[in-house]
Amino acid sequence: MQRTGLLLLLFTTLFARGQQPDTAATVTLFEKIPTGLVRFYFDDYYYLVDKDCVFKSIERVSQFIVEKNVFHADFRDFDQNGTVVLRGYHNQGIKEGPFKAYHPNGTLKWEVTFEQDRPIGDWKYYYPDGKPMLTVNYDEAAVRIMAFWDRRGRQRIKDGNGSYEFTMPFAFYNEYGYPFFERKGKVRNGLPRGYWTTHMVDHDGKKTLYTEEVFDDNTGILSEGYNLFLDATYRTPMAFVPISYFYTAERLLSKPCSFDDYSGFNTYLSEKFSAMLRSSPTLTNIEDKFSYEIQLDKEGNPTEVTLKDALATKELNRYLEMVLNEIPFYFPTLDQDGNAIAGTVTVHGSLSVNDAGQFHFHSFHIIREKQP
Repeated sequence: MQRTGLLLLLFTTLFARGQQPDTAATVTLFEKIPTGLVRFYFDDYYYLVDKDCVFKSIERVSQFIVEKNVFHADFRDFDQNGTVVLRGYHNQGIKEGPFKAYHPNGTLKWEVTFEQDRPIGDWKYYYPDGKPMLTVNYDEAAVRIMAFWDRRGRQRIKDGNGSYEFTMPFAFYNEYGYPFFERKGKVRNGLPRGYWTTHMVDHDGKKTLYTEEVFDDNTGILSEGYNLFLDATYRTPMAFVPISYFYTAERLLSKPCSFDDYSGFNTYLSEKFSAMLRSSPTLTNIEDKFSYEIQLDKEGNPTEVTLKDALATKELNRYLEMVLNEIPFYFPTLDQDGNAIAGTVTVHGSLSVNDAGQFHFHSFHIIREKQP
């Protein structure tokens, strides 16, 4: 697959200015400005980051009610060039009225109206040249695709009926290495019907079949879903319409200034471990930490994995060591010139087991050996 080359390119481009967060440095996630407003610093996915972090890409200027920990009144979000990318209004944390997002060239990207924190009516999307792209209706309980135009300007869906073929980016790291996925199928009365596919798409446009789905002809509900990569069935379909990350800003979540956090790789580790080790009837009410060391080649492939700080019991460690060897890739270390090199990384994580014996792995962070 395309994983190694694409990920190393992204890794080198974004991460060359620093591999490890400086834990001793003061972190500034927001600060007051002379007008009485507050300026917040976010990455692309609206997680708070330090104002000097290489991954900072959005600044929000807004009133903020400290007692309630919420945004208030009009706000504007700016990109690194000072261009407005989003504007809207909060009434003590509740989204109200028109919200408008903009492409980097200043043209309207999408527009929608909120009422009591929920979108109402049509959410309209536009191409960077200003031409219509997609209309999604929120008047009913089911979200409906009402209109769609392809990049050639041809209307493929009208009044909720037609054919849909839409490509979206993966937001975070996936172990298959593809940057995009394409959703394709028929729409009737705004809902998916019949046979649908999802293809993984690389930067050259090459497609690989990823999932096959069948939606009920009467209800539009997924009746069958099959993941070809995992050789497994599922019940929850992938996204149909563009994902809006600005919702995350309201949760005021922060991330360290590390590529493993920004890219979602640490979250991937958490989900991977938790999915492979779901529960044990003999282990309950446990909070523990662990670490393991990995020798990586310059492509990010593990050549040796060693458990360093073990968990409390032999049974837990047996489970843990089973998973360690199932992680196929880690981002490698970079030298001072930004070139990927072979080296050692140490992964730290935590395990929580509740009173029902369900495992949850979390709080992953990665430390790379420092290079001269």
